[in-house]
Amino acid sequence: MKNIKYHYAYDETNAIVNISSVIPECRQAHTFRCIACGAEMVAKLGSKNTHHFAHKNGEACSEETYLHKLAKMLLKKKFDQCSAFEIEYSRRVKCAKHNECPFYKEGICQDTASQKFDLKKYYDTCTEEQPVDEFRADLLLTHSEKENREPVLIEIYVTHKSTEAKLNFKQRIIEIHIQSDDDIRQLMRPLISEGSNVRFYGFNRESDKVAPLTKRHFFRFFLFQSGKTFVSNFEDMPMCNEGRRRPNALLELNIDSKADYLGDITVYDYGLVYARNIGFDIKDCRLCRFHRSGFDTSMNPIFCCLYKEFGTPQYPAPAEAMQCPSFKPDEERIKKIIKSMPQIQKL
Repeated sequence: MKNIKYHYAYDETNAIVNISSVIPECRQAHTFRCIACGAEMVAKLGSKNTHHFAHKNGEACSEETYLHKLAKMLLKKKFDQCSAFEIEYSRRVKCAKHNECPFYKEGICQDTASQKFDLKKYYDTCTEEQPVDEFRADLLLTHSEKENREPVLIEIYVTHKSTEAKLNFKQRIIEIHIQSDDDIRQLMRPLISEGSNVRFYGFNRESDKVAPLTKRHFFRFFLFQSGKTFVSNFEDMPMCNEGRRRPNALLELNIDSKADYLGDITVYDYGLVYARNIGFDIKDCRLCRFHRSGFDTSMNPIFCCLYKEFGTPQYPAPAEAMQCPSFKPDEERIKKIIKSMPQIQKL
């Protein structure tokens, strides 16, 4: 059998004794029994090895039974005797501006934060091996005067996890994995926190708290008095909490970077049409009915269809439309742009 070092045992009054509290005089005055099998134990207090209890007959019994039973008893004792029984697990926190921000996205504009709860504020009874529907809880937390309050099941395992059926049971479950009695000592600390050995199932993960968050990048559109415009590049996209960048700009817009841009419609187009819709006198070759996309050159992607007939530049800069007598808005294209308009915020 594995040489298990037991750190807990019963004394003659059935009280649970930690080996750390046993001194030689105490060892002579008391008798000890195994928590798992009831056999007589001796306190090993030597100078070479860690102090521990061992079976007097030299045969170790089931470590799994020992750990499982000990964890149940000590957790129940903690609940019954302590003024608080605190737990901590992660919950989703929304951005504080989720009700007003036009760019708020569920699942993106949120964070996780640990939140503490004192279960003694909601429950006053801890029962071992209590049936709950078709299952049996290692420990069940209930309230003696509020029978309709949803209970909390505490499930402890050493080698065999709770079944999927149990974990998917519509109840709140705290599942605790115990590998040694040192793990149990950790549970005796004031706070039981979610981690690799402690899992929370069925608990509400949506926090009622909010926090200022910066989770999203946007395209930033700029319009200047000269009619020139530009859009921030991918390497320099502002975060959602960033204010104006160019005090001399007539207009700055945040444009949703998660939008699906259709064909030849660009972020520039959205910025131009939005500015036009709020009253700016926008003349830009991108919105002219006589412009075509000249993607044969990356330097001048706008091609003017009238350059031969009226002598306009073949590849005009977009802002040249401000002085062009032939500029005519492409109303059909503008309608198409409006129809696919993403969320835009004026700064």
